[in-house]
Amino acid sequence: MQSFYDFLINQYQIPTKAQVKLFNLTQNENLKSLIDFIKTKNIISEKNLLTAMANYFDFKLYKDFKIKNNKIELPLLELEQVEKYKIIIINKTKSLISFGTLYPPDLFLEEKLKFKFKVQVKFYLMSKKEFYQLKDSIYSSYFKVDQQELLKEFSDFKKIDSRDIDSLKNIVEDAPIVKLLNKILTEAIAVKASDIHLEKKENYFKIRYRVDGILKTYYKLPVKISAAVISRIKIISAMDITIRHLPQDGKMEFKFQGAIYDIRTSVIPTIYGEKAVLRLLLRNENLLQVKELNFSKHNLKRFKQILKFNSGIILVSGPTGSGKTTTLFSILNELATEKNNIITVENPVEYKLDLLNQIEINKAQGLKFPIILRSILRQDPDIIMIGEIRDQETAQIAVRAAVTGHLVLSTIHTVDSISAVIRLIDMGIPPYLISSTLNAVIAQRLLLKLCSNCKEKIRLQPKYKTIFKEKDINYSYQPVGCKKCNDGHLGRIPTAEILIINNQIRNIINQNSNYSKLKQAAVASGMMTLAQSSLEKLKNGIVAKDELLRVINFSA
Repeated sequence: MQSFYDFLINQYQIPTKAQVKLFNLTQNENLKSLIDFIKTKNIISEKNLLTAMANYFDFKLYKDFKIKNNKIELPLLELEQVEKYKIIIINKTKSLISFGTLYPPDLFLEEKLKFKFKVQVKFYLMSKKEFYQLKDSIYSSYFKVDQQELLKEFSDFKKIDSRDIDSLKNIVEDAPIVKLLNKILTEAIAVKASDIHLEKKENYFKIRYRVDGILKTYYKLPVKISAAVISRIKIISAMDITIRHLPQDGKMEFKFQGAIYDIRTSVIPTIYGEKAVLRLLLRNENLLQVKELNFSKHNLKRFKQILKFNSGIILVSGPTGSGKTTTLFSILNELATEKNNIITVENPVEYKLDLLNQIEINKAQGLKFPIILRSILRQDPDIIMIGEIRDQETAQIAVRAAVTGHLVLSTIHTVDSISAVIRLIDMGIPPYLISSTLNAVIAQRLLLKLCSNCKEKIRLQPKYKTIFKEKDINYSYQPVGCKKCNDGHLGRIPTAEILIINNQIRNIINQNSNYSKLKQAAVASGMMTLAQSSLEKLKNGIVAKDELLRVINFSA
């Protein structure tokens, strides 16, 4: 370890402060921590670090690896091992298995793999991006439900009457039902789904996952098992299994590979039977730092201005699934200190922070938004976060708190930032109160990012220039699909507009002016609209034109 430390010091210019930390890590003989620290602090670029490790430990780089067989066999490593050791099989022959790895493996791991597979092993160093792209590609179908096996296990379901509550109560505890629901949950987590939709249709039971904001059908299962699966969900979510004609909400926990997921469940009646939607939330998921929100330079500068406000109202707007909560909690994470008393009112609590006092809505026990909000003003708060402003009473309490010197953060469901102002007026809040309390509105969407490995450059047709109202865009990129991404996309990126209320805009609000005048003043004051922000990503080859048209309204 010491010699690798010396190797790095001799090869690269490393700041003295970082050298001390690196030296301490070498003393503990923790190579993984040393590498993680270098990556996290960007002491050496990942490219240079990989080269250094390859030269010192005598390993080859994955980017130089050429697959000898066209098709890689099914993965032989459990996903748990892949995550634990950060290794993945990239090729297999009769006498050799090649692994991609984030860290130079120790002798113990090397011998363990040789013993497991009874062949020689070889390692190739990978970047973090290469590792997770390959892992997602190979393991995306790791938990696929075997339809034949399922039909065999549920062969006697024809005898079960879905209206027979006692029979259902017994059968939902049987191994096949438990196993099936666990498979659905684990696969959804593996493909990074945010929601699971379980829908009973006339002749089949449809399972859909929402991945990167897009719903996709994964299974069409026998319709006869739907009642048992939905009933299993209702029981472990503390719902009433006997109620079929009314909507119900609940929550449950699910453990997977050491992580705990809080799952919000919702069941509603449809013409064919009950439909369930499960929202997956990773407990204690790391919050994004401001720089990790991936805002453009222009918007990041305006975002940092917002963090300087110590009173008034800051709103984050957008539809469901647009990343509002992530942005809101990134702001709270920046503001959370021992000097501030921060109280949140949420439904439900999605992120848990030690420096916050978080309250979860419980309508069943009478703990509703207005009741809590009236009480927390007597709790000496500095900052108040309201999960969502959805009605006049909530809006009035938020304004009252802001008028008395508190900083109020919340979300609101509007199409853009200007519409948030109009929405508050529609709720009955007097314009003079809005102008004196509202400081900023962040409106955002999430766009599917193009895979940089396979995206294809194309000439933009004239009709799109008209739609985008942009004459200078001659080319764009379109998704293709490859082994790294499957459909041509990899993850999502936010696009945003940030309205900061200045004196001119306050005067326009006081005059109760219309949408177009407010927008004109906002743009004149430096606001980049959602459309402009999105087109910037189109020009830079980050998103496709079809994705922009799917998400952004260019006629506004």
